[in-house]
Amino acid sequence: MAETGAIGIMPEGTPFNEAPVCEGAYYANASVSKFCKPGAKALIYGASGAIGVAAAQLAKCYGADVTAVVAGRHIEMAKSLGVDRVVDYETTEFRQLGKNFDFVLDAVGKMAVFQWRRLVNSDGFFAVTDLGRWGQDIPFLLWSAVTRTGKASVPLPQRGTAQTFVNFLGQLMATGQFRAIVDRRYPLDEIDDAYSYVQTGQKTGIVVIDVKHL
Repeated sequence: MAETGAIGIMPEGTPFNEAPVCEGAYYANASVSKFCKPGAKALIYGASGAIGVAAAQLAKCYGADVTAVVAGRHIEMAKSLGVDRVVDYETTEFRQLGKNFDFVLDAVGKMAVFQWRRLVNSDGFFAVTDLGRWGQDIPFLLWSAVTRTGKASVPLPQRGTAQTFVNFLGQLMATGQFRAIVDRRYPLDEIDDAYSYVQTGQKTGIVVIDVKHL
């Protein structure tokens, strides 16, 4: 990274292995900062990966009422993020959630169309981190782009905003409003194992590679 890149000072007391959280948070912030106003009702689906964990915390920082949807094994971790409600996506509780959310973020690209459409209210917005399963969200993304409603979108940060965001995130970490969720740490010579683990889709938060194991 160049000296002129988006670099910030690590908050005092932050361990090195908890500092590399910007990428997931940067993408999460692209939509969360736009749609999560004070009092908004937000649902983060997949609030256990790098983007989802960040989105849940950032949405709270922006004043939203946040529902985190995760697998059952991630319930306690999700509760520790300070959200207002945690729901297991495999339960009746999730299936009974109504069409009363101002913003729904699919942070893992796994929601079926009928799932998010039954959750977003008539004035609400939906964002997905990719094109959805089998590209199912493409028609909605294209329609939103053509009509310029922004009703459905992929969170893409604006160019030139990285440095401002890094500074902002550093402040949140320094004041305890944002924290890293580190699943595993691997030494550099085990980076293949790290990638293999990430590709299982089972990780929580981030996986850290220690270039120099301390």
